[in-house]
Amino acid sequence: MKDLRIKDAVSEAKECPEMHSTVTDPNLEVYQVTTDLESDAFSPEMNNAPVSYTPDSRRMVFSRTRNVSGPAAAQRVEIVLCEIYERFALRPLTDEANVRSYALSRDGRHLYYLIDESADARHPRLILKRVDIDRATRETLMVVDRKVEGVGRAPRGGHMLAEASLSLDGRKLSTAASFYTDTDPMFASLIFDLEKATVCGFTFVPYSWRPTGLYCQDPAHADEMLIFDDHVASGIGVNGKWYSRKLDDVPSRTYHVIRDDGTFVASCPMGMVKGEGGPNHGIWRGNKYQVVGHMSLFNTSPFWRGGMILCEPVACRPEDRYKGAAIPGARRWELTRHIKRPDCFHIAFDPTGTRLVTDTEGVHGAGETSILYVASAPDVADPALIPRYVLHPNSSQHSYSTQPKPSMTPDGKWVFFRSDWLCKREHPQLFCATGYGFPEAL
Repeated sequence: MKDLRIKDAVSEAKECPEMHSTVTDPNLEVYQVTTDLESDAFSPEMNNAPVSYTPDSRRMVFSRTRNVSGPAAAQRVEIVLCEIYERFALRPLTDEANVRSYALSRDGRHLYYLIDESADARHPRLILKRVDIDRATRETLMVVDRKVEGVGRAPRGGHMLAEASLSLDGRKLSTAASFYTDTDPMFASLIFDLEKATVCGFTFVPYSWRPTGLYCQDPAHADEMLIFDDHVASGIGVNGKWYSRKLDDVPSRTYHVIRDDGTFVASCPMGMVKGEGGPNHGIWRGNKYQVVGHMSLFNTSPFWRGGMILCEPVACRPEDRYKGAAIPGARRWELTRHIKRPDCFHIAFDPTGTRLVTDTEGVHGAGETSILYVASAPDVADPALIPRYVLHPNSSQHSYSTQPKPSMTPDGKWVFFRSDWLCKREHPQLFCATGYGFPEAL
């Protein structure tokens, strides 16, 4: 691969006054970071957000798909570095085909990423690489082409997620992959030990396509991960088509905390009671041992409310793991309880857990109604959100990829999001905003 140095970085950015309105903050600045309409650009989201920004908040990485108007065989994903304070200058960090999961190192000097070089489903070959961001030098750290310890199968090529998480000490990387056989569509979590150059896995949620564990950033729980179980067998089948089949074990989505060896630790008291929908898009509250997710609430008012729930994981008996809010000893709060009709969707916190950004689901069937807002979440015994409107991205939300999915720099000064407005419909570009400020607690 050609060395791509800082001097080779190119800015595509332009101001975007079209996203200002009568009610946006007069100090707001909005930019369209990517403008190449032959590519789709994707803002870091939820699980990927903590591993997509450097600690000094001056750089971020994101993925984009090249040649989107060409044949599928010509399309490829690349990971791109954005120099936020250099007019959003962009520099590709990868040029290999089939790039998948990625994560910045804790010091922001290196990018870890996985490549799927499987020739076909029966010849798996996943490669973990590391690139020095400033020197543009890279090295291969591990090759996975045989049975994975703890799973008992080799990963099936061509079926892998683009999510990753890094442990607090930066020594372990969590991601997930498909371990299909022709008759058993199984998924598994993968843990790469970056110091020992080993990989192992486990199958806590073997039939869900979202089994990536999100590492806790609280030092007292550094080997624990948040994992999602939607109790739906779903994914991309051996025929290359999406499938989804509800399992009959538990009627709703649940969240759990496990150690990175796959052992159960605790469950999250959200959902599973009358009047609450299943929780979704759960994340850690910054560096705290608390989990936040959103769900439909029908038990707090005569009308629908899209509530944001904060809870503490509860160590419980096996028979109580799937009782949600009814787990004995549950401690939880509705962060949006002072908002008459709240709405939230993809949530991202700063490292302190006291500031967040989110988009909204909007009106069902009318995605263009989704907005972005930031909020303060004071670090008190009984926290409640104090929201502030940022802007209306006008994204179609016609597909999963065009949902705004915002995240922000660790210092909270920049929000990055995606939209297909002013672009090609269903082909998102990367945007950002600054100057919004966070509301203060009364």
